[in-house]
Amino acid sequence: MAQSATAPASGLQFIVEQVGETYGIEQAILRAEQQMADRTHDADFRAHLERFIAEDHQHIENLRQVLRMMIGTEANAQGSIDRGQRFADAILGASQDTIYHFVQGLLLIVFQTTVYGRIFMQIQQCVENREIIGLLETNHHEDEAHYAYLESQVIRAAEELSGLIKR
Repeated sequence: MAQSATAPASGLQFIVEQVGETYGIEQAILRAEQQMADRTHDADFRAHLERFIAEDHQHIENLRQVLRMMIGTEANAQGSIDRGQRFADAILGASQDTIYHFVQGLLLIVFQTTVYGRIFMQIQQCVENREIIGLLETNHHEDEAHYAYLESQVIRAAEELSGLIKR
């Protein structure tokens, strides 16, 4: 099937929408991490969260730069940004009953940014700007590490809550 003349523009729009959604999700992740860092009494967990907070501030700036390079301003992707925030806020809002469920909710939205990062890496050959690719790769690799750590914490908490492992 032949591609239409508008295919590149719609392809760019798809990527912009995904970057915008990721930008909105990252903003929600940052708020959740800051809330948990303020509330936790576990020094190791707080240290990890504080590192994640610093990295996620940079993720947000990286995504802002990507949007500016692609479409001039992040304001042009506001609908996608809002959609990402609503998605993340809905998951976190439904996960408020215990800290265990809240961390599980955070894990789900970090997984979403990790999946977006994996998608970006797979389609990177379509984006010719190496600076954009570098910014997205940085975010992706750090999100993978955040996801792995949060997953280990959810598993540890489940073991402790089940009584199978004593601290």
